[in-house]
Amino acid sequence: MVTSTRRQTITCLSSRRWCYLIAIVVICLLVLWLPGPPQTQNNISPDRPSPKYQVTNTPRFLYRSPFRSHPDIGYEEHLSNSLRSIENSVLAQNHGNIIAEDRIWQIALGEARKGPDSAAFEQVNMDWAYSLVTDNEAEDFVSRRFSAIPDIATIYKSYPQNVLRADLLRYLLLWYYGGFYADVDVLPTRPIHACPELKGTNHDVSLVVGVEVDEPFATKKFMNDWHWTRSYGLIQYTMHAPRRFSPLLRQTIVRAISHARQHEIRHHSLFGGPKYDENTILGVTGPDVFTDAILDTLSSSLPPTHPLIRASLAADEGIDDLVLNGNGNKEKRVTWAPFHRMKTPICVQSDEAISDAPMGGVCVLPISIWGNGQRHSEAGGFNDPSACVNHRFGRTWKKGWWEYIFG
Repeated sequence: MVTSTRRQTITCLSSRRWCYLIAIVVICLLVLWLPGPPQTQNNISPDRPSPKYQVTNTPRFLYRSPFRSHPDIGYEEHLSNSLRSIENSVLAQNHGNIIAEDRIWQIALGEARKGPDSAAFEQVNMDWAYSLVTDNEAEDFVSRRFSAIPDIATIYKSYPQNVLRADLLRYLLLWYYGGFYADVDVLPTRPIHACPELKGTNHDVSLVVGVEVDEPFATKKFMNDWHWTRSYGLIQYTMHAPRRFSPLLRQTIVRAISHARQHEIRHHSLFGGPKYDENTILGVTGPDVFTDAILDTLSSSLPPTHPLIRASLAADEGIDDLVLNGNGNKEKRVTWAPFHRMKTPICVQSDEAISDAPMGGVCVLPISIWGNGQRHSEAGGFNDPSACVNHRFGRTWKKGWWEYIFG
C-alpha cells in the first residue's frame, strides 16, 4: 500500500515537472515569436500642454553609443568605399549630376494599401513624383542596386522586424535617389515647396533634417517615460535630400550595417538570430544611429575653429563630457549644444568642411517644423504656425502587449 502511494506521488511529481517544462517552452516561444500588438494611435492629443517633469541642473549634450565602443573600423571603411564605388559608377553614367528629382518616398512594408495620410501627401504635392515602396519593390531595389555589396541585402532580409527594414530602406533610397521621405503616418500641412524653412536650404547641402527631441536637462525618469536612450535627437521619419549620394546618409548606412553585424556576432544563439529590443533598434537603425552619424561626421569634417565646434566646447565648461582620458584636454567636436532650443534653421554648407573630409552640407530645422505635436521639447502643437507636417506617431514597435492591454 505504501509502495503504491509512493509510486503515485512520484508519477504526480514527474507529471508536474513535464507540465512546468512544457509551460516554460511555450512561454519562451511566445516571447520569441508572438507578433506585435495591433496598430495604435499614440499621438491622440497633440495640442495638450506638456506635463511637468523633474529636470537636472546639468545638461547632457553628448551621449556615446555602446555600438561605438569597439566598432569594426576596417569593415566600415571597406563598406564606405564600396558605396562610393556605386556612387562613382552612377555619376559616370549621368554626367556627374547629383541634383535629386522632386520625388516623395514612402514605405509600406506589410501594408495592404496606402492610407489617407499618404494620399494627402500625393494630392498636395502634385508637382512632385510619388513612390510608395512595398515589400517586393524594396527587396528588388536592395538586391539590384546594391548587388556589389551582398551584406546589405543579407542584413536587410535577416532583420526580424519591419521597423528595422524600413529604417535602413529610407537611408538607402534617399542616398541613392535623393528626394523627400515621410513615414506613412505623417500628414502634410502644406505643400513641400511652400514650407518657408525649406526655401533656400538646398543651395549647398545634401540633407535637410529636423529636431525630434531636445531635452538635455531630462532626468533618467523623464527619459524612461518617453522611451528615450538619450535626451536629444534628430528626426528620421521625415527627411529631405536635395542631392543624391549624401555623405551623411552614406555614413548612416555604414553604421546601420556595421551595428547590425556587431549585434549578430555578439548575440547569435542556437535558437536563431539575435533579438532586437527597443534600445537596440534605436541604436542599430533608428534615430540614435542617425543622429550620431550626423554629429560625428560634422565633427570629423569641420575645422576646429568652426562656430558649431566653438559653441559645443563653450557649453561643455563645467560639464567636461569632452575631456579626453582625464588629461584635461578636450575633444574638439560638435555636440547637441548648438541645436538646443534653436528657433531658426542651422545650415552648414558643404564648402565649410575641410578639403579631405567632405560631408555634403546639412540643414537642421527647428522642432516645430516637422516635430510638432509632441508634449516635450517646446515642440508646439499640430496647429503651430510654422508646422509643415504633422506626425501622428502611430508606431507599434515601441508598444508591447503589456502596454497595449494595460496602457
